[in-house]
Amino acid sequence: MVSKRALAIKSREKDLDDKFLLCDPLPDPTNEKDLTTFITLWRENKDKTLKDACDNCQVAENVIKAIDLILSEALSQYDYEKINWCNDYIQEIRNIMIQKYANISQDIFTYIENYTQYTPEELEIERRKPGKRVDESG
Repeated sequence: MVSKRALAIKSREKDLDDKFLLCDPLPDPTNEKDLTTFITLWRENKDKTLKDACDNCQVAENVIKAIDLILSEALSQYDYEKINWCNDYIQEIRNIMIQKYANISQDIFTYIENYTQYTPEELEIERRKPGKRVDESG
């Protein structure tokens, strides 16, 4: 079992990293420094639109896919430390995704609340229309 693990590690060594050859902007999930940098920058960056939030969360899902490959290999090798490491990072990324969607939803609802209320003049016009009932809150 140990020799298979060493052989698997040796087979992954390459002269040039595929990430650089493909110009891939995703972090390398095998490099913890790269992964934590990605997570920190993503957490601190505020998404301005729903599309930005969705695009960034899709990038994060792609990172999770890459971590899932590491997780499946760790499961096959019974590497419990690596299994916990993968599960921790997946959970952290998913929690950030939930927070990002909550923040952008809050911004959307605040915008709707601020910009869709009737002005006092519009409210008076709406009250005068027959068959319409408009409450005082707008």
